Amino acid sequence: MVKRAIPLALGDSWKGYRIVGAGKEYPEHYAARLAAGKFHEKPMEAVLGYEVAVRTGAGAGARFAGAHGIGGEGAEHEEAYTVVGVLERTGSVIDRLVLTSIESVWEVHHEAGGKAKDGDEREVTVILVQYASPLAAAMLPRQINAQSELQAASPAYETARLFRIVGAGVEALRAFAAVLMLAAGLSVFIALYTALEERRYDLAVMRTLGASPARLFGLLLAEGLVLALAGALLGLALGHGLAAVLGAWLEAQQQYPVSGLVWRPEELWIAAVALGVGLAAALVPAWRAYRTDVAGTLSRGG
Repeated sequence: MVKRAIPLALGDSWKGYRIVGAGKEYPEHYAARLAAGKFHEKPMEAVLGYEVAVRTGAGAGARFAGAHGIGGEGAEHEEAYTVVGVLERTGSVIDRLVLTSIESVWEVHHEAGGKAKDGDEREVTVILVQYASPLAAAMLPRQINAQSELQAASPAYETARLFRIVGAGVEALRAFAAVLMLAAGLSVFIALYTALEERRYDLAVMRTLGASPARLFGLLLAEGLVLALAGALLGLALGHGLAAVLGAWLEAQQQYPVSGLVWRPEELWIAAVALGVGLAAALVPAWRAYRTDVAGTLSRGG
């Protein structure tokens, strides 16, 4: 039922970045390539992810000691790692990892007195499993949880469970967004209706100068569309700007980066919905402009 398995040894960190004991198959899984140096071949050799190298300024030949835990505040080990390589940027989690061999993790966690002897119990923290078939994806986790001391965690299942937990909050945000859209449409309607009342005399003059009712109707519709489009573009720009600020803060906290420079095709639907709201809000003022009483308006002088 298992097509591929990648064992990992975890537990330490360096300056807030996880130290991961793994074989070469782990960086190969992320299609990671070397930017400098080589992959680790001996115990106590380490390869830095792109972000780790950039933020720490460390390169091939640098030495460092790992610390207990992942917060970077634990006691440091006596044994020091030697950096032998730096990876290119991948945009994945491996950019924020320090890679070494599993034997290195065993060595630094062995009791004082040197290297582990043959027969000593050696463990790994987690095994990444690629299933051989869809049936294995359904059966293997249940068998592991039922028949062993291990715990199986399926990323797809855990992600779905997380969305079920936060689903109520997401739906509340969507409902709030819908209310904001309706409020925006009402604002456009009020603005156009007020502008129509203030410019009724001007519209009547335009009719006397040859403007057709259809032209006035199109003019009011165009105003509504321009207002809606301007609001949509401004909103998208502000959203991406705030995402960029959030991304800078997360990056400073050594968390997964968020970019405000990435534009999704789905965002076009936001502009489309905004234009639809603007068009609907402009229909009534445009219809009133279409049916402007030219003689009555001019006789009243405005």
